[in-house]
Amino acid sequence: MGATVGQAGDVSPTLPRLLTPRDLPDVELQAAGLDGDVCRVADSWASVADPDDAWLRAAALADSLGPVVVAARGTAAWIWGARAAAPRHLEAVVPSWARHHDDRPRITVGEVLIDDDEITQLGRVRVTSPTRTVLDLLRADDWSSDAERLVRTLLTDHGVDPRRVTGLVRRHGRLPGRRRAAARLRTLVDPLPV
Repeated sequence: MGATVGQAGDVSPTLPRLLTPRDLPDVELQAAGLDGDVCRVADSWASVADPDDAWLRAAALADSLGPVVVAARGTAAWIWGARAAAPRHLEAVVPSWARHHDDRPRITVGEVLIDDDEITQLGRVRVTSPTRTVLDLLRADDWSSDAERLVRTLLTDHGVDPRRVTGLVRRHGRLPGRRRAAARLRTLVDPLPV
């Protein structure tokens, strides 16, 4: 923790960008939230003056995800700003060659075919790119109006090119649910640009 020097030469500690009960008692954080000074970001709190961006949301999950796994699906959609609330249950992936095992109850980690260019590093957190996040949401078993809204938001807000999504479908010829993803994408963006 750093320190800043005030005008009178006194030294006062600076607070981190994200606050947790390790920094201030939970009661004080909740009171600051009620006063409108801070807002909740996953299990942390941030100043309302800080921009609510992907970097902040990723940082809020850094301790939960760690450096190996990659935030994916609904968790990635939240990091990219497509959903308002942080998911209670985190979804993450690792490349199929990684053979990672994670038995934490609040996180599901799957092994998938994924290339380095489909992963974005945000501080200490790795997250699927907006294009890969769209593909993963499209190919999921549990397609719903909420998932459709997330995909539409990512396509619009991040300028995800549907041709790049179909390119990923072709690139990963053995990826489960790829045909379903292509069909769903056609219903959302019809006709697909060539």
